[in-house]
Amino acid sequence: MSAALDPTQEEMFLGIAYALFMNRLHVLRLTEIVRLGVRPSPDDGVMDVPDPLDAELKQQAVDYVIKCFPQSFSRKLSSAAASWLALS
Repeated sequence: MSAALDPTQEEMFLGIAYALFMNRLHVLRLTEIVRLGVRPSPDDGVMDVPDPLDAELKQQAVDYVIKCFPQSFSRKLSSAAASWLALS
């Protein structure tokens, strides 16, 4: 990130980036649930996409966020993405 950002601004932008990531991932997952005709699990009612596809969707969401921000943010966003992927 630019040296002009103070820690509070950096934290705010990373929060916005994380929100974009989660929103994009949600939309991608819903699209695939509809496309694949996924039905709720009889055990817990959860509707999951297959793990290999979910990993691809997560990467697509990260790529989307990185593309939404200026190039100067890419390294910081890529570093933050590791924690986003662990939480999603």
